[in-house]
Amino acid sequence: MGNIAADAKIKGTIKFVETMLIDGKVDGEIITDKGELVVRETGTVTADVNVRSAVIEGSVEGNITASDKVQLKQKANLTGNLKAKTLVIEEGVVFVGHCNVSPEGVKPESQS
Repeated sequence: MGNIAADAKIKGTIKFVETMLIDGKVDGEIITDKGELVVRETGTVTADVNVRSAVIEGSVEGNITASDKVQLKQKANLTGNLKAKTLVIEEGVVFVGHCNVSPEGVKPESQS
């Protein structure tokens, strides 16, 4: 499991396998075929995200593509388009963008 601390600022591409916890700031691209991304309340992500699943409690500006599930928690703020097999949105979420949820699943975008 990886963790980006609240005082960290990362710019670039992050690739991981299991779970990535983000409390700090990430600017770039986040990619995993099998892993889960967790953006906690203090986390700020400005990136395109391609993951198996994601739990968003903080702020994401960018498109999210998940082959399985995305959960937008109560204090989440998402500005961007979302594609997922399953979507859970709690009351209080701010979501500005388009959403495509399909039980057949979503094919991951090209990861060149």
